[in-house]
Amino acid sequence: MLRRLMLLFLAIFIYTEWGVLTHEREKFGIASGDPFVHEVALTFDDGPREHGMQELNAILTSYDVKATFFLVGKFADRYGRITRMLYDSGHEIANHSFTHPRLYRLWVEKIMREAERCDEVMESLGIPKTRFMRPPGGHFNMKIFNAMRRMNLKMGLWSLNTADYLGKSPEEIVRLVLSSVRAGDIILMHSGIENTVEALPKVIEGLKARGFNFVRLDELQSFGRI
Repeated sequence: MLRRLMLLFLAIFIYTEWGVLTHEREKFGIASGDPFVHEVALTFDDGPREHGMQELNAILTSYDVKATFFLVGKFADRYGRITRMLYDSGHEIANHSFTHPRLYRLWVEKIMREAERCDEVMESLGIPKTRFMRPPGGHFNMKIFNAMRRMNLKMGLWSLNTADYLGKSPEEIVRLVLSSVRAGDIILMHSGIENTVEALPKVIEGLKARGFNFVRLDELQSFGRI
């Protein structure tokens, strides 16, 4: 009898924290677009930062490119004017948690609270509720899927990592993107990195020369499943 009660408790615990294990999760993420549509999505993590954001936005504006910014709630709150500038420039604002923790180590309720607090900051700045969330580091598990399902959020990952956070030179960033890019790629870059800002014009020019169109994540055709 005790063993049955323990198994029942375990089953309830797994259901509560991880959710039902079904194919439904496949609907809750995007990692790439349609490989037959010549478009890419530029995404920038970990912003907004105190420095480099105006320059980054100015470059995107000058090339008429709209991007997706995964913002950390505590930074969005601290630099509200910059956050609003990005939104007013037509970029998509997305959720990157409030404190940038290792979400996969948290329980479902705490994962949800991280996302909710980030959205509360956006709401206070007059920005609509985010559609996508990118867990810090791109690490995810069933608990994160379950939390996002409850919140009606989609996970937004990437298919091309510039690794600009490793101190790559502008030339290395440009070379990596132009040598690796494929149709439908979601390109991962980061806010507040000087070399990324310096590399961006050549990245955009190189991709445009190859006929790529730039779209926000919410415009990317045929969402790829995780």
